[in-house]
Amino acid sequence: MESKLEHLIEKIKSDGVEEAKKAAAEIIKKARKEADDIVKKAETDAEKIIADAEKEAEKLQANAEAALKQASRDTVLVTREKLLKLFNAAFKKELGETLSPEFMQDLILKIVDSWGKGKNLEVLVTEKELQKLQKLIFTKGRKELEETLTIKVDKGISKGFRVGLKDNNVYYDFTEESIAEFLGEFLNPGIREILDKA
Repeated sequence: MESKLEHLIEKIKSDGVEEAKKAAAEIIKKARKEADDIVKKAETDAEKIIADAEKEAEKLQANAEAALKQASRDTVLVTREKLLKLFNAAFKKELGETLSPEFMQDLILKIVDSWGKGKNLEVLVTEKELQKLQKLIFTKGRKELEETLTIKVDKGISKGFRVGLKDNNVYYDFTEESIAEFLGEFLNPGIREILDKA
């Protein structure tokens, strides 16, 4: 009986240990699976974070490149416009120097001779040039023009003159601004083309 009891105790121990081993193995297996799942999820999350970071970095780089290109284009456009303004200012200055009273006298007399014979003409000039032009035009053998040619001040003119039929209020514009604008329409496209190639 004692041997049966011992055998029974031994069997219970053996079964208990076996059960405990199975339970432990099951717990370990489950723990390993959970650990693997956690590692896989962490790896997946890490890959997603890296992929998102790479996409964001690419987007930032693309935005930076686009901003740089836009800034470059803007700089070129601003520089081109400043160069055109400088050219126009230099051109206008040269033109202003060309429109001396002597040059304007010659031009006015040619206009009178070719277009204004027998007509009453009116010439509008700056206050500064009024007396000089009257003296140049009316004292150089053209005294007869005093009856048909009137020279008056127009405060809207900075350099040059306007000419038209008296009391008609329609004038041909030979002012610095008008001539510069007219010639600039022909010169600016060529200059723009040169600047575009630069």
